[in-house]
Amino acid sequence: MANDAVDSPDGSAAREADAIAASYWDFLLAREPSLRTRRGLPVESLPGVSDAEADERAGFAAGVLDRLGALRPAGLPGPAADTAGFLRALAEQEAAAGRFHWLTPTATPYQLFRLQQYGDTVFRPFRFEHRADADRYVSLVRDLARCVATIADKAAGQAARGFRIPAPALAGVHTTLTRLRASAAEFVRAGAERLTRLDAAGRGHLRDAVAGLVAAELEPAFDRLLALLGDPDYVGRAPRTVGWAHYPEGEAAYRSFAGTYTSGDTPPERLHELGREHCRELSERMREMRGALGFAGTEAEFHARLATEPRLYAVAPAEVEARYRGHLDRLTPLLPRWFAVLPRAPYGVARLDPALEASMTFGYYEPPSVAQPVGRYRYNASDLAHRSLLGAAALIYHELAPGHHFHLARQAENTALPDLRRELAVFDGFQEGWAEYAAGLGWEMGLYDDPWDAYGRLAHERFTAQRLVVDTGLNLGTMTLEQARAFMRAHAAAESEGQITTELLRYATDMPGQALTYRAGHAEFTALRTACESAAGAAFDVRAFHEAVLAGGTLPFPALRRRVARELHGTSGRRQRAPSPGAGR
Repeated sequence: MANDAVDSPDGSAAREADAIAASYWDFLLAREPSLRTRRGLPVESLPGVSDAEADERAGFAAGVLDRLGALRPAGLPGPAADTAGFLRALAEQEAAAGRFHWLTPTATPYQLFRLQQYGDTVFRPFRFEHRADADRYVSLVRDLARCVATIADKAAGQAARGFRIPAPALAGVHTTLTRLRASAAEFVRAGAERLTRLDAAGRGHLRDAVAGLVAAELEPAFDRLLALLGDPDYVGRAPRTVGWAHYPEGEAAYRSFAGTYTSGDTPPERLHELGREHCRELSERMREMRGALGFAGTEAEFHARLATEPRLYAVAPAEVEARYRGHLDRLTPLLPRWFAVLPRAPYGVARLDPALEASMTFGYYEPPSVAQPVGRYRYNASDLAHRSLLGAAALIYHELAPGHHFHLARQAENTALPDLRRELAVFDGFQEGWAEYAAGLGWEMGLYDDPWDAYGRLAHERFTAQRLVVDTGLNLGTMTLEQARAFMRAHAAAESEGQITTELLRYATDMPGQALTYRAGHAEFTALRTACESAAGAAFDVRAFHEAVLAGGTLPFPALRRRVARELHGTSGRRQRAPSPGAGR
């Protein structure tokens, strides 16, 4: 039954949308350390991955969907309509996560990454002012041990339900867990230089309590997980094939993951075809660029040359940083021509924690926070002799400006958005799609006028396009690991065999569907801009388009289309809709 109060035109519908967003924010702020640290709030607890916690979150999401069901979209003004679209998609994602809890990976390298992040964002920055701070710190160490214990509980529950980590990934999982065990035991031990505000008794109590928890709870939790995953029965029954289609109900889970990550409804089969189409087109452009570089041989011969090209490799991390900074320096004076508003927060680069480098292919963007007000790309500086910088320009334009930093810093700085929408970036299709689209602006800006940078950008685009092929192929069961390896080897210009192995295992054992977001999201933004250019003709203003996209923060694509149509054309978006990226080319 419709709620007349909610539907009334006096603003109550908008207030209800904001109230739902506020309640969702309160729910997450109480549970998510990353949200608390970004707000400069003390972290009181660390969440685990238990089924009880998953049920709690799914139950809350179901309540949100019930409340949203009383809202009629026609009764919502523009910003409230954006919020309602955001809320519905977020709650639907959480409900789906609850449904597929036991089919969601948890003890794999990228899923374990948040444990290491706790060291960087919770434990190392912790400040001790009073005895109560020491007590809270001890409680957090206990929570960390409990978190690891819930990962072991879930892994055991998954094994009992026929879900085991595939054999090809187990060695990498063991390496990651072993390093995390040592790293966690180190980062929870607060050094004496951080305890000067505590009296001698307080310092002694803290050191003893932490040491006791490390020995009695934290290390044993890691050991239990390592023992489970290394048990001969687990290893013997671990699947030799990879991909979600090989698990009971795995295909349904993968389709859900793909829809969640891409924030769209393009079927995985169509994304697979789209990836093959893009790979063919990009391969032809790369062939033309090799000709521009004066090379007449085959692609394989050219790539063999790339492996020995001195300009494409650094010998020290400082050289990597210098390369990235040089590309950013070229971009800076051009930005006002493409963007009406720039983020206030500065940005830069810093090395990734070396403990994580072996298990991560690249690095990641670290958004500004109260404790760290600079948005940074944390780059991977391991194995530099085999880590090509061919795509350095494309990568840094994706990760920082005008990519992730322009999106996430602008969003955090936009006080017109509800807290939930300012702080969350939960729609990966938007997040990674914007960063890929933004990196592609370098073609218009003249940032790829150097043939090496141009070839690197094309290679990067083809790399993301091949992800559409291998992620879907592996997880729908239409490609074997070796077939996927051969396809990726043919379409990943600068990747070593080790990087290819890490990437494929990420797609098929660690984050199924996440790799789709880059090219699928890029296609969504490209289709949206093309539709706007077609509608506006010569009056099209790229700065206005970018502001319509970025000023609303992260949105699922259906809500984004409605927003852009409203902001640029004064329509609800029902009559004007960007073509789906799956509708052909």
